[in-house]
Amino acid sequence: MKTVFLLLMLLVSSLPAAQTAPRPSIFHRLLIFNEKNELLVIKIKSAHRWVTPGWYQDDRQTIREGLDGEAAGYGVRIAPPVLHGVFTLKGPEHETSTRLIYTTSLKGGAFQAPGSVEDAKWLPVAKAMETLSFPHISAQIDHITKHPETVWGGAQLMTLENGVYGHKTLEAFYPIFDRKP
Repeated sequence: MKTVFLLLMLLVSSLPAAQTAPRPSIFHRLLIFNEKNELLVIKIKSAHRWVTPGWYQDDRQTIREGLDGEAAGYGVRIAPPVLHGVFTLKGPEHETSTRLIYTTSLKGGAFQAPGSVEDAKWLPVAKAMETLSFPHISAQIDHITKHPETVWGGAQLMTLENGVYGHKTLEAFYPIFDRKP
C-alpha cells in the first residue's frame, strides 16, 4: 500500500511541471495582394513597426476563420488563402514561434485600417520588403514570391542589437511541398 501511495504522490507532483512547459506560439501572416500585385503593409500604432497583417492562433478560431477575420478587420474580402511557408522563428530571448505564411488576393470590400493601425500602404513587393521593420519577414516574403509553386520551411533567429532588428538563418529554406505537376 505504501508503494502505491508513493507512486501516486510522485505522479501527482510531476503534473504541474508538465502543464507549465513552454508552448510555442503560432502566428499566421497574411500576404494580401491587390489587383496591381502590390502587397499590403501596415504600421502598428503602439509599436511603430511596419509588418503585414496577421494574428496569433488562439483557441477561439479556426485558421480559416482567423484569416477571413483578419481581412474583414481591414474591410476587405479575400480569395481563399494559400499556404506558402511554415517557418520556425526564435526571438531575441530565444522564445520559439511557428510562422505560417499565406498569400491571397483582394476580392472586394472597401479598405479601411483598423484602430490599431497607424498607417497602411499598398506597395510593390520589393518596396514592401524595404519598408518592413523585421528582416526575417522580408527574407520569407522574398523567397515565397520568387518561388510561389512551393511551400517552404526553414528556421530563423530574430536578433536585436542596439535597437536594430536583424536575423540569422538557423536552417536554410527548404521545400516542404511542391505544387508543380
